[in-house]
Amino acid sequence: MSKQVLLFCFLFCSSVLLSAQYKVEGTVFDFSTKLPLEGVSVFYDGTSIGTITNQKGKFTLVSDKQISALLVISYIGYKTQMFSKPSNDLGLVYLIENAVQLDEVVMEPDTWSRERKLNIFRQEFLGTTIPALQCKIKNEKDIRLYYNKAKNTLFAYAEVPIQIQNNYLGYKIEYNLMDFEVNFGNFIGNDKKPGYTYTAGTLFFSELNTKKVKKKCLENRAKTYLGSTLHFMRALANKRLDEEKFQIFKDKFQIHPYTEFDIHVNGQLSEVNQKTKLLSILYDGREQSSIEVHVDTFYIDYYGNHSPSKDIFFGGVQGGQRVGNLLPLDYLIKPID
Repeated sequence: MSKQVLLFCFLFCSSVLLSAQYKVEGTVFDFSTKLPLEGVSVFYDGTSIGTITNQKGKFTLVSDKQISALLVISYIGYKTQMFSKPSNDLGLVYLIENAVQLDEVVMEPDTWSRERKLNIFRQEFLGTTIPALQCKIKNEKDIRLYYNKAKNTLFAYAEVPIQIQNNYLGYKIEYNLMDFEVNFGNFIGNDKKPGYTYTAGTLFFSELNTKKVKKKCLENRAKTYLGSTLHFMRALANKRLDEEKFQIFKDKFQIHPYTEFDIHVNGQLSEVNQKTKLLSILYDGREQSSIEVHVDTFYIDYYGNHSPSKDIFFGGVQGGQRVGNLLPLDYLIKPID
């Protein structure tokens, strides 16, 4: 089985939490003209917690819980700014126009058709567990795709956010794609299968139906959450792995989870030390995953956001999750009427 690695920059974050007021405010300007920018997106990466700037470029973003996700300030045509340790008052924030045009990038001749590349991109970016008709990219024309034969790798680029409509979960997603590549390893010919997939970017969730979420979407969200990486991290941080139906295995033998995980709670932040580099995870006796850690200590906040995510790799079911399977970090299971 080929190894799948999926990294999302929206999980890259600092172990330092926001101040106790859970509020960030500031004013956004154009760096060159010094004029305020209206309609700039300001959000916590990977969440549904966000706002936009007013006519004077001002914004105030409030969360009811401490969160360690990146604060993202994004505007089309400008370079995105991200803050891992935002103060309550960011003061004046200046955005610089993005002058680099992708058309200027010099590439070797591409021998693949756009249709072939787009099919692979959809599969590796959105995933395959949700029916294709229920999770679509609305602006595929804005995605540039390039297959490098020498590297046996497919690359993707986008100058504007990728707009995703996920009818299965009831979300709209704006994904700022920073990096995407699918490497096909040693496979040759037409039977190419991914050796690994790397995705990096920031994303923001909003409801498809702002008045009332459909009952079926609520059911699908709960189903998607159970056994997910987000579910696992929350259970781990709260020492509820057994209660949440997670079993841990070391060298094919089931172990008591807290012989391998040292957890120290500091406020709403849990510090975790995983003693063995690679452990297996079994959810509800049927879904197999694995967690491989390349750092002495990692951190989990109230929402289940973990860092540094670049040093934590998931395999199996959890490792195969893609953008189409994602829920906002601030998602909570709600009663279904």
